Amino acid sequence: MNSSNALVSSAVPRTLSVVIPAFNAEGWIGGCIRRVMRAADIGEIEISELIVVDDGSTDGTVAEVDAVSIECGSKIDLCSQPNQGRLAARTSGLERATGDMVLFIDTRVHLDELALGFAFAQLDDPTRRVWTAHTTANTDFSPIAGFWQAIEHVAWRRYWRRPRQVTFDIEEFDFYPKGTTALLAPRDVLLDAFARYEPTVDDLKISNDDTAVLRWVAERHGITIAPGYSCVYNSRTTLPAFLKHANHRGAVLIDGYLRPGARFSQAILAVLVLSPIAAVVALRHPRVVIPGAALASVAAGAGARVAGARTYDSAVLGVLAAPFGVMYLAGMWKGVVARLKAMRRGSGSSVT
Repeated sequence: MNSSNALVSSAVPRTLSVVIPAFNAEGWIGGCIRRVMRAADIGEIEISELIVVDDGSTDGTVAEVDAVSIECGSKIDLCSQPNQGRLAARTSGLERATGDMVLFIDTRVHLDELALGFAFAQLDDPTRRVWTAHTTANTDFSPIAGFWQAIEHVAWRRYWRRPRQVTFDIEEFDFYPKGTTALLAPRDVLLDAFARYEPTVDDLKISNDDTAVLRWVAERHGITIAPGYSCVYNSRTTLPAFLKHANHRGAVLIDGYLRPGARFSQAILAVLVLSPIAAVVALRHPRVVIPGAALASVAAGAGARVAGARTYDSAVLGVLAAPFGVMYLAGMWKGVVARLKAMRRGSGSSVT
């Protein structure tokens, strides 16, 4: 572990600020808030404030927050801003937070009721103060969730083949799950990390506000993951919503992983180089497109199963692989264009 762990304050954190960025989260944000409050009650943890940053929602998000505030008898700090993306929303919430620890949590996430107590019980150890969640997808609610669960089990199989408590640093960063889905960390650490984060794209809506930020954290403090600090993610339930989300994740990938030293950077570059060639071949030989896509889908599902994903999740991945691939690749090129614009303006960094 990096010796810079000594930079973490020796004082044991006691209070918690919860920051929830929200955009068109009607039907989800109420359940998210209730579960966080339940986990805090069970863990006997003081919540300094629960901050919801409404990022320009056009649905009933704000009304739902007001309703759950009355229901729970707890004042929620609700602030609204024009739609600027999750990075801006999280930053705004972080700047308003006053607790020793901050929990970033997304609206579609249900925190396990024992999670906060589990993590807070270990905060006396300065090397265990940054927690990323052990996240499972709710496949009972949405079969599409199996796709993302299969991807997770393939990409982070070092952890998922044998889930256990692990604290990893920057050298192991790209081999373990991590993100701001339900991130618990000292407020001062997050303030430093967000202040030093430099997006490589010109559109902050497709900046990567988790992987890129957490690289800085892993270099200095380490990040802990454990089954005891867990949550459930509720994915999109319709094919159009799934494909829109895939496109966004492809765009965000460029800022998050097309960086020097990142594990997947060379693979991303290879895809970007080969995709125009594949497009030309498909246009010249359209008859090979459908059988080629079918073969690739079967191979993707089989590969996921071999890598450790569940049979059900691997099958879902195989079925959705082709439409996902098209939308994800389009998102990647959107991210590349945003990177090039940033480089032209001198506001982004190049990849070497």
